[in-house]
Amino acid sequence: MIGKDICKKIREIRKSMGLSQGQFAEVVNLSVDSIGKIERCTTIPTIETLDKIAAGLKIPLKDLIPSKEKLSQKSTKALEDLLAYLKTRPPEDVKFIHELAIKIFERKK
Repeated sequence: MIGKDICKKIREIRKSMGLSQGQFAEVVNLSVDSIGKIERCTTIPTIETLDKIAAGLKIPLKDLIPSKEKLSQKSTKALEDLLAYLKTRPPEDVKFIHELAIKIFERKK
């Protein structure tokens, strides 16, 4: 999920700067509580909040958002893991999972 990746990225940036959550909150002009919620991924920052963080850090907003390549690598890994698991199942299970996946995605339309 991209939201969790953004939260992790913000935490990594803060830690790489050697700042406490309180110090970081002061730099980016947010509350310590907000920073804590973002880092725990209980709150996904809005674009406005991300802009505030980027401005406080004097970095481009895009630096807070994970690259498409990184997200693509996660998807590829998930597909590889699923394929490896499906190879351990009998053909009727694979067919059932395939049919189930189709039903789930059709329902989301």
